[in-house]
Amino acid sequence: MEFSSSGDTLLVTNNHNKQEIDCVPLSPNSFSLILNGRTYYLTITAHLDGYEVTVDHHTQFVQIKDRLELLLEKFGLSAEVVSHADEIYAQIPGLVSRIFVKKGDSVKAGSKLCILEAMKMENEINSPKNGTVVHIHITSGDNVKKGDLIMEVSD
Repeated sequence: MEFSSSGDTLLVTNNHNKQEIDCVPLSPNSFSLILNGRTYYLTITAHLDGYEVTVDHHTQFVQIKDRLELLLEKFGLSAEVVSHADEIYAQIPGLVSRIFVKKGDSVKAGSKLCILEAMKMENEINSPKNGTVVHIHITSGDNVKKGDLIMEVSD
């Protein structure tokens, strides 16, 4: 896989397939990506043992490992992987207009959790995974800031 950039455009080449990604920084750790005509909001937060990467309300913890760490893991000597995928954060500031779930509800990946209104548009926030709503940090009518924790969904 090869990466090259020119201005706000990132070119990714994999097995002669080329993808052009328009990437615009929004803040020091957040970006707007346009790929195949669709916009994605990406936030990357550095942690001591890796990176928390959020793409359109779906958060994953990514660890960067060197060869020694991979070898240790192969022999079962590595630490347990930490995941923050249960937490759902607001990707843009806005007004919570509707909440479709309550604490204890079972949800499937892609299930509608709430509506966040921003710039006269309704943004549907969906569950990143199957699980149970364990905490709701918002109420209908709340104003949220970008990066606010809004809900938690656990296995």
